[in-house]
Amino acid sequence: MSTVIEYLRSRREENLAEFLEYLKIPCVSTTGHRVREGAEHLAALMERAGIDTRIMDTAGHPAVFGEVKGPEGAATLLVYGHYDVQPADAAEGWTSPPFEPDIRDGRIYARGAADNKGQHFAQIKAAQAYLETGAALPINVKFLIEGEEEMGSTNLGAFVAEHRDLLRADIACSSDGSLHPSDRPTITLGCRGLLYVELISRGAGKDLHSGIYGGAVASPFWRLIEAVRVLRDEEGRVRVPGFYGAVRPVGEADRKALAEIPDPASELAAALGEEGMRRIPEPAAFYERTLVQPNLNICGFQGGYSQEGVKTVLPGGARAKLDFRLVVDQDPDQIFGDLCEFLDSEGFGDIEVERKAAFFPSKTPADHPLIEKILSAVAARGEPPIVFPNSGGSVPDIHFTRDLGIPSLWFPFANADSNAHAPEENLRIDLLHRGSELATAVIEGLA
Repeated sequence: MSTVIEYLRSRREENLAEFLEYLKIPCVSTTGHRVREGAEHLAALMERAGIDTRIMDTAGHPAVFGEVKGPEGAATLLVYGHYDVQPADAAEGWTSPPFEPDIRDGRIYARGAADNKGQHFAQIKAAQAYLETGAALPINVKFLIEGEEEMGSTNLGAFVAEHRDLLRADIACSSDGSLHPSDRPTITLGCRGLLYVELISRGAGKDLHSGIYGGAVASPFWRLIEAVRVLRDEEGRVRVPGFYGAVRPVGEADRKALAEIPDPASELAAALGEEGMRRIPEPAAFYERTLVQPNLNICGFQGGYSQEGVKTVLPGGARAKLDFRLVVDQDPDQIFGDLCEFLDSEGFGDIEVERKAAFFPSKTPADHPLIEKILSAVAARGEPPIVFPNSGGSVPDIHFTRDLGIPSLWFPFANADSNAHAPEENLRIDLLHRGSELATAVIEGLA
């Protein structure tokens, strides 16, 4: 066993106590509540770990940057994370107050435990282990921990552009998200992008009596439903011209990675139930459909009356919220313009289209040399990692792959049932400590 691993195991109680203090700060980015305090606490924690650290202002909440230098000419790893957390109301399903960490059955229950304080804390402790033991850190390690991820990383792109030289690295590693339910080490090599829009069909501006006006006054809802319906064909393919034009065929390395992901049938059955499983015509194609193919989803409709009881109204307006999940090379800006033109060409120029959010997709090849080194180093610790060629969701990976021009991987340490963003968010204590040990595998793999 290496000196670094021995040190981490000997410091588990102290590291846990330090982590619990970090969790007590409710740095909720959407409200701004105690966010600066969270950044200051994190910076002090990193300084105590021996990391040269500074708080850096953005147009919004501050970022925390840290650096530990290795040998001259060594590779540089950029570790990304976020110290901001989702809002949490103690009255909404929490057994204990969300910002008073509680240990129950080997888990830490607190907002931010898994998303994302525990995961970048583990990375920090891995770097500290080299410094405290005198073991030679074989690479340079930089840390970028932002304070706005939970509100869409609003200023991260501008920050990266302004500090490109400071952030220069050979590869980025972000510990966010969750492990596969098997607890095997899990590595993800990109993310789908996002275009979130709202379609608006306007009527009288107020609800009308459906008996007096229905049949004579056109319903905004029927108009909206017709507009939404033209966006997909009978096979579920998006009809917006050019939507699939930039979609690449799945490469050989990614196809191999998809084939080696454990069968999702039992996982899906547990999550969806019997009725939900009937809505998946091809369970075996689940990961291909959710990781490497784009799609269009209806998030919800709004308007008129949908509460309990009866109320006969002709809605004064109707809205639909849609999200397009995009794959690498699809451009949300281009697709938004194409969507507006398509609706107009189909006779729906009266339907307003508002853009609500957008993320560019991002991708690192599974056969990239640095990725292969890291995969080998992690496997050498006892269990080969599960490799997801992409994430179905959207994260700010594009700022590393496109803006910094480097490969990027997402290497989460949190349990699959961590309840991130929900009441009873939790992190298993054993996985917190294992995360620090696995983080050293990334460092050794890049040596």
